[in-house]
Amino acid sequence: MDVTLPPTCFQCGADEAEFACSRCRKVRFCGPACQRGAWQRHQPDCRAPAALAATSSASASAAESAQQVSWAPPKVSAVASSAAAPWVDGSDRLQQALQVTVYPNVGARHGEVQVHLDAGTDFQGVREAIATAVLGMQALESVAAVRLFGLPRAGGSGPEAGGRELRSVEDLLRELSHTDGGLVASAGAPLRRRASQQPVDVPALAGAPRRYDATLAGGEVLRVDWTDPELPALLRCPVPIVVSGSGMLGGAPSLWNFEYLERHISDVDNFFVLRSPATSRGRFAYYDMGPQKNPCGYQVTRTNERVEMRFPAFRKEASKARQKKRAGKQVDSVYLQSALLHRDEQEEGPPRPVGSFGISCAVQVAKDIQKFRWDWLREQMSGRHVQTCQLFCGQEGDFSPCHYDPQDNLFGQVRGYKRVLLFHPRHLASLYPWPVNHPQDRQSRVDFDAPDLKTFPKFADLQGQGLEVVLGPGDVLHLPPGWWHHIEMLPSEPHGEVVSINFWYPAPKWFYGDPNLGESSLAWDRPLFGVKRVLFERCVEELLSQLAGPDKVPSILRQLLNGNMSAADDRSRQAFAAVKTFVGTVFPDAADQKELISEILDGRFAGLVSSVGSGGG
Repeated sequence: MDVTLPPTCFQCGADEAEFACSRCRKVRFCGPACQRGAWQRHQPDCRAPAALAATSSASASAAESAQQVSWAPPKVSAVASSAAAPWVDGSDRLQQALQVTVYPNVGARHGEVQVHLDAGTDFQGVREAIATAVLGMQALESVAAVRLFGLPRAGGSGPEAGGRELRSVEDLLRELSHTDGGLVASAGAPLRRRASQQPVDVPALAGAPRRYDATLAGGEVLRVDWTDPELPALLRCPVPIVVSGSGMLGGAPSLWNFEYLERHISDVDNFFVLRSPATSRGRFAYYDMGPQKNPCGYQVTRTNERVEMRFPAFRKEASKARQKKRAGKQVDSVYLQSALLHRDEQEEGPPRPVGSFGISCAVQVAKDIQKFRWDWLREQMSGRHVQTCQLFCGQEGDFSPCHYDPQDNLFGQVRGYKRVLLFHPRHLASLYPWPVNHPQDRQSRVDFDAPDLKTFPKFADLQGQGLEVVLGPGDVLHLPPGWWHHIEMLPSEPHGEVVSINFWYPAPKWFYGDPNLGESSLAWDRPLFGVKRVLFERCVEELLSQLAGPDKVPSILRQLLNGNMSAADDRSRQAFAAVKTFVGTVFPDAADQKELISEILDGRFAGLVSSVGSGGG
């Protein structure tokens, strides 16, 4: 059979590798040293082309019949050895389709992804599927470096400690036979057996109160040094990490206090500032009050307002607020949030200054930003350009309630400290986001200060599910799309000033959904998991809204959940049928459909008062 040789060395990744494996002719090496070093990893896939051809027809017929068998977890006895393993044939291929849980290589069970493996898949195919779903790899020549490991197990020793590198489909199935079976994927690096933690050592932070129950946090975010060779791969993974020591923010961490910023950006006409009344206790939620964002006319009680002011006025108001807070008085709070650089999604290249920023005003701060490590940042982010760069200035004691963003986000801490609590996208149902057509879309309805478990009972399921991290000057937190985050500003001497700057990348395709393009243009992965499931659920809401009207969404969701359509109007009946078909193409099983619709409906519309149609549900 004809074999296409990757141009890179299977062992070290060097370009223009000259020597092909003399047995299988499938991979190349720089020379004998690399071939010897890679032999253990390459051996399971190394077969002569004739042998591969002989097994392909048999495995193809097995794959065809196995497509009709739904996956169930294999039992230990079924995968104990190749002779007793009906899930693998003599060519080391899966005989039946299977779904596996895979974690990025962060030293803890964080950022899991469900990966579907088709019947007939060999070990190289397993690596390719996982490389795409977990590591964000597309070019198959780089997939050869992917390494898979079993899960490390606490308290074990020797083989019982887990973490063994997997080199065959048989190894994979043996690992999955454990009750906590799952895999860890790396882009070539050794297995991290525990997350590297270098907590910020500031005594004043130890007693800083949380605006949530501390038992929500069950782990800490991995810290990765900027020199770590696996960093670019980890930044493609759907898991938060903190990059330490990168110097990405140039001199800003040592320069950008409020006094410096006032001297150098006071000539900017206006910044967008959120003002929160004393009764909100420093809560800064987001409200999109544009006419297109509240088509149902939901009654909204805002906890802050958006105003425009120059930086000196903002600094003066923030300073007064801090003094009164320290005196034990309730007071209004202010939080500056304003974009400095931006480009439209259709534009190529780096973002451009917003307005006259850096041209006729704020020239020194623009020079500071030019000294950021932009080339390094682009290299780490797989060649992508930033879309928006936004400045945040606030005061200790204030916070942004739990929400998720569609964008890929690098969050740079410039001055002071912030504590971040994060949740995997799979916890959407327990966080009860506001409806898509609500001004607080993408934010949790749950008040973390005093959760109402009667109205939002699934919130109790989040105990121990969150990840927590304290960010200090120079830290950069990667927030993948769909990850929920609750952010608190911590005591920051000498003046309680907290400054951050973030780097947003374009939203994933289909975040907003466009039913006008037709269902045939959708390419949803199966199984839908994590942020991709969130995006799909948003599309269901958007589709119902466009076909039947936004006020009809909750009532049609209830009827989809019950499995029958009772609406009298043709538009609602057509929307019901279209969405049922749309959901059925990705979730053919009726139980899975019901679970999905329940996630979209339960608790999210409860108690909402609308001026259009029936409102909540």
